[in-house]
Amino acid sequence: MKKFLVIGLGRFGKSVLKELYLSGHEVVGCDRDALALNEVEDFSTYLVEGEATDDDVLEEINVTDFDSIIVSMGDNFEAAVLIVTKLKNKGCKHIISKANDRLRGQALSAVGADQVIYPEEETGTRLAKQIATPGVLEYVALAPNCTGIEMKVPTEFVGRSLSQLDLRKKYDVTLVLINRKNEEHPIIAPGAKEIFQADDLIFIIGEDKNLEKLKRKLQK
Repeated sequence: MKKFLVIGLGRFGKSVLKELYLSGHEVVGCDRDALALNEVEDFSTYLVEGEATDDDVLEEINVTDFDSIIVSMGDNFEAAVLIVTKLKNKGCKHIISKANDRLRGQALSAVGADQVIYPEEETGTRLAKQIATPGVLEYVALAPNCTGIEMKVPTEFVGRSLSQLDLRKKYDVTLVLINRKNEEHPIIAPGAKEIFQADDLIFIIGEDKNLEKLKRKLQK
């Protein structure tokens, strides 16, 4: 379980907060609007009402304790810049900020954002899944309740074969492709004796519930 802070609970921030909470993580939300907080009270560990530009509020939250902080204030650019700057100066581990355009995104990166998200390109749900599961590079919705994920090969897979891992039987998911470093073409539908290598990127498909079961196992 990881610990996340979401600052700014507009539509994007709410979707991030809810997805992280439903994924089993500790999630704190912060917003100056009590109504916005009320709408997510069932999807958070706890909530803080206040201006995140205020040092006293940041001290109350103890911002350095979080694995990642998401600043979702794209409509208030000045506040976003100030918050990211304060978080960076306090030594926060990983800061993600929402921006409405590339120019503002560059400014947020310049003051300390480790990652900038553009709402026209990302959804809150997708972002939450990516940051909650280290190693997952991409999510692709294939059908209702069915997803494909591209991820770095887990350490526990390296040196073992598909038949040894038995992903289909244990998790009811299917590994359909391996991208291997220095190989010109991907390995499509790899055979049961294929041995995983350290730099492999793998693509797995399955029902959402089964992929979650696999990810929980890998996070232990």
